[in-house]
Amino acid sequence: MPEPKYVIAMGACTITGGMFSTDSYSTVRGVDKLIPVDVYLPGCPPKPEAVIDAITKLRKKVSREIYEDRFGSQQNNRWSFVCLASQAWVSS
Repeated sequence: MPEPKYVIAMGACTITGGMFSTDSYSTVRGVDKLIPVDVYLPGCPPKPEAVIDAITKLRKKVSREIYEDRFGSQQNNRWSFVCLASQAWVSS
């Protein structure tokens, strides 16, 4: 099975393990113990507004990662050039 790219933990049982996780040896207390979670969506069941908010947060995270992948190295190079230029001696 391929690894997931992004994960939304949806519902109280997914996030905390639910009400049976405290006394049971066969229940995991939260899915984040198995796989990394990007966005948590609490509620039992989650409200529709919360679902939309979680998807919006995930879209922002994805677009931020895409931006950093494309332009992150260029920004770092430009910033290091500015630091070197500001430390240089200027003679007249």
